[in-house]
This record gives sequence, structure tokens and C-alpha cells, in this order.
Amino acid sequence: MKYFFIIVFQVVWTSIICAQNISGQIKDEETQEPVAFVEIYIHELKILENTDEQGKFSFSNLPQGKFVMQFSRIGYETFFFELNTQDSTSFFRIKMKVAIEELKEVKIIGTQIQSPKNTSFSIDAISKKEMTENGSLSISDGVAKLPGVSQISTGAGISKPVIRGLYGNRIQVNTMGIKFDNQQWQDEHGLGLSDMGISRVEVIKGPATLMYGSEALGGVINVIEEKPAAQNKSEQELNIKLLSNTYGIGADYGYKKSINNHWKRLRIGIENNGDYSSAQNYRVLNSRFANYNLKYSSGFQKNNWSSTNNFYASFSQFGFVFDSISYKELDSRISRTYDGPHHRVLFGMYTSENTLFLKNHKIKINGGLITNNRQEQEGGNKISLNMLLNTASVLAQITTPLAHQLEWTNGVSLMFQSNNNFGARIIIPDAFLGEEAIFTYLKQKQKRWIWESGLRLDLKQIKTLTTENLNAPGEDVEAFGKEFTAFNGCAGFSYFLSEELTFKSNAGSGYRPGNLAELSSNGLHEGTSRWEIGNPNLKVEQNINSECSLIWDNEKSIEFSISTFYNRFYNYIYLAPTGKEYYGFNIYNYVQSNAVLKGGEASIDIHPKNAKWLDFNVNYAYIEARKEDGSFLPFIPANRLNSSLKFILKDGKKWKNTFVKISNNLVFAQSNAAEFESTTPSYSLFNLAIGSHLQLKNKLINFNLVVSNICDEKYVDHLSRLKYYGFYNMGRNIQLNMNLPF
Repeated sequence: MKYFFIIVFQVVWTSIICAQNISGQIKDEETQEPVAFVEIYIHELKILENTDEQGKFSFSNLPQGKFVMQFSRIGYETFFFELNTQDSTSFFRIKMKVAIEELKEVKIIGTQIQSPKNTSFSIDAISKKEMTENGSLSISDGVAKLPGVSQISTGAGISKPVIRGLYGNRIQVNTMGIKFDNQQWQDEHGLGLSDMGISRVEVIKGPATLMYGSEALGGVINVIEEKPAAQNKSEQELNIKLLSNTYGIGADYGYKKSINNHWKRLRIGIENNGDYSSAQNYRVLNSRFANYNLKYSSGFQKNNWSSTNNFYASFSQFGFVFDSISYKELDSRISRTYDGPHHRVLFGMYTSENTLFLKNHKIKINGGLITNNRQEQEGGNKISLNMLLNTASVLAQITTPLAHQLEWTNGVSLMFQSNNNFGARIIIPDAFLGEEAIFTYLKQKQKRWIWESGLRLDLKQIKTLTTENLNAPGEDVEAFGKEFTAFNGCAGFSYFLSEELTFKSNAGSGYRPGNLAELSSNGLHEGTSRWEIGNPNLKVEQNINSECSLIWDNEKSIEFSISTFYNRFYNYIYLAPTGKEYYGFNIYNYVQSNAVLKGGEASIDIHPKNAKWLDFNVNYAYIEARKEDGSFLPFIPANRLNSSLKFILKDGKKWKNTFVKISNNLVFAQSNAAEFESTTPSYSLFNLAIGSHLQLKNKLINFNLVVSNICDEKYVDHLSRLKYYGFYNMGRNIQLNMNLPF
């Protein structure tokens, strides 16, 4: 660690920094006419500019270095250009192709910014716009529409993402430049992040331990915040959301401003929902939820330094359905009171993202603090669980260009956590956790192929403290201290068979020590009917994943992709019943077994060149997960087939970008249930979305109406935790979304 910062210090002082000015013009490739109002975004510098009516643009005072520039405009194919400000060229002529596909974005691997084709990782993304069109209730619900991604849900308000059958501490969630942790170890602990003020969510499938750490052996969820305002402009907007099923209402206000490479933004929002109803208006008592959010960011780009500083505060409440069967009295259908059993989650986070652009090096330093308080209250305002998790983390890395388009990245990461209990009931002990890592990563890009590989060494410490009667001497689980060491690597390549056809293949390993619940829990958790006992002698969970994919991207008419994966786990940790009871509750232990998860996804998107009013999409996801003895793993999603047909209408004088979309979610029966699970039948949901923009002077007001589960289908998803209590998933829901800029 010491030597890394000495090197950084020397490089900074021996580099010569020269600000660069660039300009250019964008034209239509076929007509050669200028293309006005193209959005040009340099992600690493957080600088956004728009072309004028002559298609011209300019940027001033750019640092020396390489940057991915993204050119986007509705009706045109998104164009990516790698800018090297050390070159002598200062004026660029860009040609854009006409297209009707959705606008594409850069991809983020760790802190690396890549154009979509320039990585061997399997990455899917969904924009905030798409989530709104789908009527998503949360980020987890939004990404669950992607192939290979599902969600574990406890009603409408509590859910967490599942990537190829893996969830919880096997998936790392990142937001605002750092890892996000709000005690994801329990299956009824929701993700808890709001989609307010975000641009999109990216999902990395497969081990990403090399770039992210120990909790990324199953994949990564990257939550990408919204772009800043264009240079020397300010923007304000109000978003409103209404839901019929939960009698829900949500609203958020956003303000952002950018002046002379300095920018800031503010978001404040509220969402409040009553209980949801399954088919035929059957109310699920105490499934209500609410959240309140505040975000503030400010940043600048000055000479060779780009910096973004973020603050995020959130308070959420979620009702317990299981406990409410005995303790919650029937109240008004639109009631929002939390006098029954419920979660209360309060978190605050501060992060700082910094990049230094030197003559031959790029240095990134991201750090942050998160404090997360989770309370689980029984009826009568009695606090049961009350846990405070504090996290501090920092990531520092330096990227150096070598010969022949080869880049070398070296870095270190540090993380420290403390968990403290203050409630009447304790299920995991007070504890301290630390993690240190060093990694190295090489990437080479040629005209026809890209190759990348890397290695990472991790050290992790967990020390639990004697906590009241939970782990006192003589109890089932005593206090302990443990250290874990892991060495992991990955390698992958992309080969461009043609301009339209790409083959990708990669293999990587990951590791994960047991979390606090798996190692040291001892008690009944609110919202469950289980008495859980941890095992401090659990071995480190490790996996090796390999996958291949073939991508056809004819951006004028069709996009097709198919991928397969084979994920071999050693010492897979899972929860299993013992057949014994304690005070009437079934006792569950954490146990281990080798396991294999295998499957794949396929998708096709058709948008004919001669029928620009039509867009058809279908995707299929398959997964099979078995333990070493041939029995099935728990909490594995059923296979799915999603399809949508979108009609795009011609613009009128007042109404623009009008569309009608019909979609279907076909989920097959899950007969491959674990020994303590129940099987679930297949179901099919039809949905309808209608959207348009109303032109008022120079503003476009966006309206979006979504009807989910049109036929009011009575169904239960295999990953719904409420199925064990006889409750079905949400019935028909009508959602109205409005975006009002001013």
C-alpha cells in the first residue's frame, strides 16, 4: 500500500499537464446534412454538450489522456469514439447512421469505461426509461426483466436481485462509485435503493471478483446515476407516479446545473404505498411500504483532475406479512400506518470519485462511508432487532498505456465494517470485518480482437464479539476470530468475426467467506418462521465460471445474442432444515456442498429498416442447479420466456415519440425444487404500455401508462417468500408516470 502511493506521488510530480481544446461537426452519413441536438457525453469527466443547429460542438480545457466519447440522438445509432487528447488532431468530423433502436450507453467494469463491444464480460443493461415503460416497482423489479436475472420477493415492496440463480452476498451492488451494503445477508432484506435520479442499471453476469472483490463471485449490479446538465445550462423537473393496486403515490423533484466544467444536482423524493392485492382484489395485509430519499452531488473538471462528490440519504418502512397473520388488525384499505410488525431502514452515504489524468497515466481514487441502521419492530412500537452497520471503503488504481494498444492497471482496495446491536432480540453478534486486496489487470485491443486477464489477492478478517446471550461461552455459536486468504484470476477475449458478428469467451474464479448470519447467527428472525443457527467452521465458498456468447448486431434491422455458462461451486453455502424444533419453530442450519449451476440465455430484437414503426423483442433464460449428490439447490428461478411488440407512431404537431407496447412474461413450472421447497406451476402475464410526449413551447411533457397483469392472473412466483403462507403475487396494476420539465 505504501509503495503504491509513493509511485503515484512520483508520477504526479514528474508529469506535464497541458489542457486541450477540441471541436467538430456531426453529419448524417447518407444525406451529409448537419445533425443538430446530438448529446455528446464524456463519462469520466462528467461533461455533457449538445451540438448546435449546424451540428457543431466544442470542448475546452480537456486533460491529456484517452476518453470514450458517446454521441447519442433519438433516431440515430449511438456512436462511440475513443478520444486521445495527446494527438495533434483538434477538429473531428463525425458521421452518424440513421437507426430506430434504443440508445446505447458505455459499459462500466470496475472503474474502467468501455464502449459496449470492447469487453469480454457478459453485461446487460436497462435504462430508467425502460423500467418506467415496464411499470417496475423498484430497481430489483426493473432488472428482473433482463434475461438471466430474477428477484426474490417478500411482497411488492421487498425484493432483491438474483443473477443466474445467485443472490445476497454472492452479488455485489455498487452505486455512486463504491460498494453498497445494507445487510444483504438475510433473504427478506430488500435491496432498498431507489431508482430516483438514476440513468440506468448494468448487470455483469458471472464472477467479477477481480475488479470488485469477494462478494462479486456471482455477478455485479451497477447503479449508474443520471448525467449532469449540459454545459452552462440548468434543468428542473418533477416526476409523478400513481399506482392503482397499492393505492400508491410517488413524486420526486430534480434540479441540476452546469457552469464552466462545474456541476451540481439535487434530487428529493417520496413514495408511499398501501397493501397490495393479488388476483380478484384479495388484499395481502401489512404488505405496505414507503421510502423517502435525498440525493445531492457536485463535481468539477479542472486541468488534470475530475472529481464527483455524492451524498445519499434514505428512510424506508416495510410491513411484515408473516407476523401480521397473528398481530396485525384489519384496517382501512388505503391505510399507511405501521402499527404492526415492520422493517425500518435508515441509511446515509457519502462518496468521492476522483480521477487524475497525467501524461502517461490515469489514476482513480474512489472512497466512501455508509451508515445503515436496520430495525425490525413487533407490534406496539416494540423494537425487536436494531442493528447498525458502518462501512468505510477506498479503491485506488493506476492505468498505464503500454505498447501495441496494451493497457496495464494495478490497484489496491480496502474495506472496514463494524456491526452493533441495540435491540431486544439479537440474531447476529457485534462484529468487526476488514478486507484488503491488491490486483493487476491487462487489456489489449486490436482491430479484430480484444484480450484481457488479471489476478487478485484478497485478505479478509472477521471477528465477532461476545454479545449478550447470543454467543456467550457454552452457547451453540461462540465468539470467534477468523482470517481468510484467496487468490483469484480471470481471462477473456472478444473476437470480431465481422463488423456485425462478435464471439466472446471468458473464465474466472471467485470466492466468498461466509457472512455473519452463515457463520454466527443464533435465533429467530422477524418475518420468518425459522430458527437459524450458523456454523463458524464453514469453509470458504469458491467458484470457477466459464461462458461463451455469440452476438449478431446488425443495427439497421436485427440484434441477436446467445450465451451459455457453466458455474462450478466448491463449498456452496445454503440453509437446510434439521427436522428439529425450538419453541415451536423449525431449526435450520447452514451447511455446505459442492454444486453446479449451468444454463444460458438467448435474445433477439427485430426493428426492420423498412418498418421503423415496429420493434419486436423476445428473450429466453434457462438454468439448472444441482448439488453434488444430484439434488437441487434452493431458491433457483424457473425458466422464462419474455416477449414484447412495440408500435411507434408518427409524430404530430403536439404529440411526439408516441408508442404502444404489448408484452408477455411466460414463466415455466419449477419442478426442480429443493427438498424443503414446494414446486410452482407455470404462469403467463400480459402487459400493456402506452407513452407519448406532449410538446408545449420548448418543453416535452412525458406521459406513460402501464397496465401490468392485464388479465388479473392468479399466480405465485417460485422466488416469492410469501408462497409458504398461501399468498399470491400482485394482481392487475395500473401505473401512471408523468415527467414534467420546467
